[in-house]
Amino acid sequence: MSLLVIISDQELLQRSVEPAHDLFPVMRRAAVMSPLVILLALGPGLLAFHSYRIDELSAWFGLECLGKAHLISDSSNALISQPPLVRWLCTGLLSIVGHWSSSLVLFSYFSTACMLIVAYRLTRKVCNPRYALVFCFLLAFHPVVLKQIQLIESPAFPLLFALLTIWGYITHIRSESGIVSYKLLCGGISLGLCLLSGGALALGVLLMLSLYIVNPIDLPKSRSAAEQRKLPVLKQAVRAWKSILILGFTGFAVGGWWELMAASQIDGFWGKWFAGPGQPNISLYWKSEFYPSYFVRDVISSMGFLLGFALFGLFHGVKRVLNPVGNQQEIAWLRLVVIWVFCGAFFWWGVQFLPQMETSTRAMWKLFFIIPMMAIVAWEFQQIALRRVSYPTVLAVFTVGVLSVIFISASQGDTLSPQISARFLRQLVTLGLSLVMVLWYSHRFKKEHGHRVVEMALVIALSSLHVVYGVYSIPKPNPAGERLLQFEHQLRLTQNVTNCVLVSKTDEPPLELTFLIFYLWGDIDFKQIQGTVLPQDLKLSTVDKTDSTKEKQVIIRWGASPVSLRNLVNAGFSLKPVASPDVYKQQELQADLISKSPQGF
Repeated sequence: MSLLVIISDQELLQRSVEPAHDLFPVMRRAAVMSPLVILLALGPGLLAFHSYRIDELSAWFGLECLGKAHLISDSSNALISQPPLVRWLCTGLLSIVGHWSSSLVLFSYFSTACMLIVAYRLTRKVCNPRYALVFCFLLAFHPVVLKQIQLIESPAFPLLFALLTIWGYITHIRSESGIVSYKLLCGGISLGLCLLSGGALALGVLLMLSLYIVNPIDLPKSRSAAEQRKLPVLKQAVRAWKSILILGFTGFAVGGWWELMAASQIDGFWGKWFAGPGQPNISLYWKSEFYPSYFVRDVISSMGFLLGFALFGLFHGVKRVLNPVGNQQEIAWLRLVVIWVFCGAFFWWGVQFLPQMETSTRAMWKLFFIIPMMAIVAWEFQQIALRRVSYPTVLAVFTVGVLSVIFISASQGDTLSPQISARFLRQLVTLGLSLVMVLWYSHRFKKEHGHRVVEMALVIALSSLHVVYGVYSIPKPNPAGERLLQFEHQLRLTQNVTNCVLVSKTDEPPLELTFLIFYLWGDIDFKQIQGTVLPQDLKLSTVDKTDSTKEKQVIIRWGASPVSLRNLVNAGFSLKPVASPDVYKQQELQADLISKSPQGF
């Protein structure tokens, strides 16, 4: 018995079309490339680590770590109202590794590396190795991630525990049937450590997870469908909310004790705890009056060549979440990431209205927004690689990404209006001719082959440009930082210093010099003098000792002329230069060693 099947011409044409092939088939074996994650976590950060120099912000936090907060000019701000975990660990690490040029940011460097590894493990657990590897790659070379390594308060450290909290709660909801599990307890402990290191960041994580479980039907499920059908929606919601309450109580038990103790001793603690202590305001775009265009410009600048991926990925992600068809595990992750993006944008935008918010706290909230944006970018990257995105959309992704960098590089100050210059016009013409050549190639040759080659080239180009953009965004050492580093190397040659006098003319000396004294020689007797130094200002021992054990006193002059030491010379003291004269922050910098004391003094 034979069957007659009638196929129309249109259906024959559809079946004759060559199916779209994966752009990068080798990425199907991304699980075997997981050792590359260690290289991604440690490699790019070395660029920022080695180009670090002591600056005002480092000195501010360093004096706090060394217990010298009273030397900061604005001592009325409650430094002790800030989460203490980073300060404790940074102080302990410095006591172990010693004081050398880049040891201040060693803690920040390793915190960033651990954050990248945890981000990879989290996304691999909830998604797949291919997605996780792309996500880790994009995040490792992001300008915000690389630049924050040079902040010694380590914004990545509380983000590390925020990711561990998310991992604990998500894996508990997915794989456990009870209200409490060891995974949830691990997430609660991480939340408490996040509270001790990031303060209000822990509240942001709790808010994000609370919004995530508003609709329990869409939560990720790894148990059998039959078991899920036996569990009513109301019971799922009650279970999810009970788990989130246990997560919050565990976190408060681990990290909330310090807040309660500090709040009972410090007036106005909660406002200072959230907004920061008013450290040197080194904001990228803070002005006397806040305008949304500054924030929009910073978002575009932060995304760089990945702006097209971010915009189209966010649009496609929201569309997929609103119409949940297909892989439920992927949809559940997308739903979490979309909620995370909007919560991160809200907090990051909100802190711009707090002029006293410290720089590292701003960087922490910015990183809290950048991480889910990179997750969206990685998801869109995967959709393009799997050929689930149309060809015109891929061209639009490339065009938006390159155009955003062209406009940002040509914009004037903090505005979004580009300065029309010959260089700007050349870049636009080059971009236009490149798109014309791409369209000609894709239509000249076989359609599927041409589209595949073009899409592969555009994705690789954007990824390479993202790497270059991140590397070149790392702050390079400025001339003042190089001079201070050279001055530091010369001072290291003088050992057994027990007393130091910092002399300035009238201005307040830089915090970097004050911090450098304690950073090099430990807890020594320190005196700060403006004007002329008198013999009674010195505290030299008159007991004869060998040169290797003799107590020494150093006088550092910043902006003060040698005349300020005339009284010492007249009293019989001998001054020996221990560092070459230099200019730091437009003032002369000089260090002298008091080698002996006069008889009978």
